[in-house]
Amino acid sequence: MNARFTRTLFILGLLMLVFACSNMDNDTLATIDGKNISLEEFTSQNPATRFAGKDHDFIDSKVDEHVRKALFSHVAVARGLGESEDILDKKMKAEKRQLLQDVYTRAILDVVISDDYIKEVYDRSGTELNARHILLQFKGTSRSRSGRTKTEALALMDQIKDRISKGEAFEALATEFTDDPSGKTSGGDLGWFGWGKMVGPFQEAAFKLKPGEVSSVVETDFGFHIIKLEAKRELERGDFESEKQALKQQAGREKSAELGQKANQFLEEQKKAAGFEVIAKNVHDFFVVYDGSGLKQGPMDDVLKKLNFPAPLFKLNGEELGSAWLIEELKSVDDGQKPRITSENQLKSILEQMVTQNLIISYGYKNKFEQNEDFAKSINALVERFAYDAFMAKEVNENLTPNEEELLAFYEANKTAKYMDKKKVVVREIFVKDSLFAVSLKKRLDAGELIDKLASRYTERKASKEDGGLLPAFQEGRYGVMGKTAFSMEVGAINGPIKLGNGYSIIKLEELVPEGPKPYKKVKGRVRTEILSDLRTKRTESVYRDLIKEYPVKINYAAVYAFYSETADKK
Repeated sequence: MNARFTRTLFILGLLMLVFACSNMDNDTLATIDGKNISLEEFTSQNPATRFAGKDHDFIDSKVDEHVRKALFSHVAVARGLGESEDILDKKMKAEKRQLLQDVYTRAILDVVISDDYIKEVYDRSGTELNARHILLQFKGTSRSRSGRTKTEALALMDQIKDRISKGEAFEALATEFTDDPSGKTSGGDLGWFGWGKMVGPFQEAAFKLKPGEVSSVVETDFGFHIIKLEAKRELERGDFESEKQALKQQAGREKSAELGQKANQFLEEQKKAAGFEVIAKNVHDFFVVYDGSGLKQGPMDDVLKKLNFPAPLFKLNGEELGSAWLIEELKSVDDGQKPRITSENQLKSILEQMVTQNLIISYGYKNKFEQNEDFAKSINALVERFAYDAFMAKEVNENLTPNEEELLAFYEANKTAKYMDKKKVVVREIFVKDSLFAVSLKKRLDAGELIDKLASRYTERKASKEDGGLLPAFQEGRYGVMGKTAFSMEVGAINGPIKLGNGYSIIKLEELVPEGPKPYKKVKGRVRTEILSDLRTKRTESVYRDLIKEYPVKINYAAVYAFYSETADKK
């Protein structure tokens, strides 16, 4: 598509489309039928690095693309596509997925990762250290090849500490004693590192040191360490609020074990409160019937419908529920992800997983998580995307299938420009690793023996041996020296031995295939893809041209230019 087709339309006379937008503030990218499209929405999807060194034409093309998509989404929603049964079903599934995530975040992550702890991470992550260390490993430590015991390692570390305290150079002792291979040649130098780059006990000790100080003995999974802090520096960074979300993720990684424990505790509390209990005898009976049904390989929905097992499988909130409940739950699982029941324990696990998921979602609704502004914004954005997809399917992609005649016509019109095959050669080869043997084979060929007969018997390339040394046709640049030689030969000529990396090659040029168009059958798939792309582009432009007559659009290009100009200046 022409990168600036929308602006061209404006110039041609679509005056209702105003782009001299002095009345728009710098936070607005565009308005569509009076609805604001924020500049932030665009810039978050298009970081400044994407536009580095690009001119206004390139930026305009990306803005036009973004606005066009927003217009199509707006129209799709306005025409009620977002209320279709299919999209409402997708919305409900998306809402449940979002609730699962939000419950984890707000009921678990926010409890374990407090704002105070995030502030600690912020303070630490703004600092880098330059340090040295001496590592002593012992039997049982990670990646250890040492034969010393833990007691022996600790005793030796005490001796090293004593020598440091008496004034011996840390780096000299590191070179002499450390079990860190890189430290042997660098005097234990670790370079600059920030928080999160070293194992927990090591970084805790290192960040407590002042420049010039040496730590006490620190134990990690790798062994015993002593650390000397050489220097400390502060990094340039954004303020706490702007980095808070990223810092929260970092804090979560640091406290992953605690988060796991909290999550398990939370889930157990939800199951207990709901009175969840698997009815073991009925699960056993269910599996006996199921196992004997001969339907293990069939789709789970069909299997369970045919079984229609009458007895309840579990208790939940005072109710007894069974296979009917399981069938309904499985309907919401994508076909490729539906589980198979292969054992009683697996059935119990499936029931527990599905019940747990439902309890988490219920917890989210009970606590009105779906009424959160960010939650609603996220779901609305998804609905707009679903509506956009439905709009594109109906208005752009429907009946967009070229027939065989159109495909052939496109191929004929473009075959010399798009589908050319470069010149190729067909070569028959004898490859052997012994130079003297290669010379003797060349003499036999010169005496009149046939290369295919000799290749079938002697070539050491297994792939071509059965074909009498015949290699697939290849273009220039393949097979190194041998390929280069082949392209300099005349058809029927024999050359060699040619020295290769691991042996010697004798070749005969069997055929020279001239440059020419690739056969239609070979490129038919490419032809279809390209003509579809061309048709889709033209129809998209046509639909857009019609819509902007009905839905006024204003684009604030100046705000975009200003944003990326300011971003570049800051760098």
